[in-house]
Formats: sequence, structure tokens, C-alpha cells
Amino acid sequence: MFHIFSREGLISFLYTLPALLISLAIHEFAHSFTAYKLGDNSQKALGRLTLHPFAHIDILGFISIVLFGFGWGKPVMVDDRNFKNRDRDNMLVSLAGPLSNLLLAVIFTLILKLLIITGVLNASINSAVTQSLITMLMLSIQFNVVFGIFNLIPLPPFDGSKVLFYFLPRGGKNVMYTLERYSFYIILIFFVTGIGSYLVSPIVNLIYNLITTFIIM
Repeated sequence: MFHIFSREGLISFLYTLPALLISLAIHEFAHSFTAYKLGDNSQKALGRLTLHPFAHIDILGFISIVLFGFGWGKPVMVDDRNFKNRDRDNMLVSLAGPLSNLLLAVIFTLILKLLIITGVLNASINSAVTQSLITMLMLSIQFNVVFGIFNLIPLPPFDGSKVLFYFLPRGGKNVMYTLERYSFYIILIFFVTGIGSYLVSPIVNLIYNLITTFIIM
């Protein structure tokens, strides 16, 4: 996503870094907080009920995002024995992460729109500060849309697989159990072939175009 070995890519990465750290932290916090509210008290003991980025960032996952535009935060280990409805509550915990990113994209969009209509940011003014802030917010919006939609892919180990699992009949659940054994290979295929981008790009582009239209109208 960032192409950090080019000047433009490195600048884009630095613009997005604050939002990247915040977004990863909120994504994993959303998983943890939802699990906690549904009865999983282990999240407090594991130190995951915090918005501090370092509690939620996986070093390899972060480096992967920087280099390949695809990565992950520190997985939230859920103890679902205290859930009242395991299937439903596991689905809600999984859904919370991607939804938090899509919500962040909406929040960043509203902030940018508000700054523009109030004249705090004027896109027509060729100011380095103005253009930098607009670029930073637009990249942050784009990152959260991509991260949210990507995590909703209905294949293991993505969050979307556990959301889909809840709605599948027994036969479909057995297929999903089988696919979970091959999570590593699914990730590898996504890396090598770029199929992940192919799957999510149409949805991401549609959402991003709608956001862009809303901002400039």
C-alpha cells in the first residue's frame, strides 16, 4: 500500500502512521472490549482493555503492513466459556474489529468535511500545511476502509469467517472448520497472488468514491 522505498510512498506512510497506530489499536481494542462486555473477563488480565497502541500491535504484522500493505494486529485470545451464547457472541466479537475501522473512516470523513466547510482547511489554497492535513486525513480514511473491508473477507483467519460461521448451517460450519486448518496457506496465497486486493478492491473503491464525493460536494 505504501511503497516506502519510493519518496512518495515513504511520505504517504509517514502521513498515515498516526492513524495506522490508532486504527490497529482500536480494531483490537474493539475485539477485546466486546468480549469483555459479553463476559470474557480474561481481557482485563491480559491487558487488552486499553487504547495504547503497543498493547495491540504485532511487530511482524505491522512490518507486513508497511512493506506489503497487508498485515495484522496482536490477535485477541478470547475465552468464550463465559459467553451466554458462544456462536452469537464469538460472531459479535469478530465483527467489532472491522466495524470499528469503518466507523473510524466515517469519523475522519466528518472531521475533514467539517474542517473544509468551516474554512479551516481550504483545498483551493496552495498551502503546504493545508495540503498535508488533507492528504493525511484522506489516507487515514482510505486505510480504515481497506482494513475494515479486508478483515470482513469470509475466509479463515479473517474476522469475516467467524461472522459467516454464525449464519452457516451445520454442513457449512464443518467446511469452515476444515478451512481453518489451512489458514497459513490462505494467507500465503493472498500474499503471493494479490487475490485479497482483487476481492476487496471493488467494494473499497465504491466506498472511497462515495466518501470523496461527499467531501467535495
